Amino acid sequence: MPRTVFFNRVWLVFVNWIGSCYNVRMEANMYAIIRTGGKQYRVSPGQRIEVESLSAAVGETVEIGDVLLLASNGEVLVGQPTVPGVRVRATVVEEGRGRRVTVFKFRGGNRYQRKLGHRQSYTTLLIEDILRGVSKKKRPAPAKAAEEKKPAPAKAAEERKPAPAKKAAGAPAASIEELGLPSRVAGTLKGAGVETVEDLLGRDEEELLAIRGFGAKSLEQVRTTLKDKGLIKE
Repeated sequence: MPRTVFFNRVWLVFVNWIGSCYNVRMEANMYAIIRTGGKQYRVSPGQRIEVESLSAAVGETVEIGDVLLLASNGEVLVGQPTVPGVRVRATVVEEGRGRRVTVFKFRGGNRYQRKLGHRQSYTTLLIEDILRGVSKKKRPAPAKAAEEKKPAPAKAAEERKPAPAKKAAGAPAASIEELGLPSRVAGTLKGAGVETVEDLLGRDEEELLAIRGFGAKSLEQVRTTLKDKGLIKE
């Protein structure tokens, strides 16, 4: 290998090494103070921190926009309360629980004592970068797709709603007490405004079960009585 080519390669390696050292030093001089989970943390690129549990899975990237202070190249920006346009990008690397804390309560004289344990959940973040400028994160699409998937409410309600009890031809507008129902069931129906047989036949099962104090057993008694009287079909 010619000597000139050898020295040129050595020079390129040396220049790249100097540049990498300069970039590492610049990154080390950049830091931010963020707020998450009601606590404040001093972070810089490449650092790992443990924060209060976040709703993100391991491997997901999160952006924290609650930046209270930013220091870079001797310039310090203090937020009021946050620095606009600055956010910290991090990756979730671990989710865990802290050490157990024992809580013991004791009251003398009345034999009261309680022993409880608690382990606080946390999320470990790897700080990737401190970004400046407007976030280019895609916003969720409008609720058009959700409306297409969502069935028509009126149609779905009609499908779920059972058919009301059919009235027999010429059903008399007699009092509810003439059916011979138990006094408790008849009193419950009258208290809900169902005073005649016609009113009873106009209610479906869901409306009857919605009456306070009227359960499945009462519904079965009413259905059996109406069948015996020939007011509804089998």
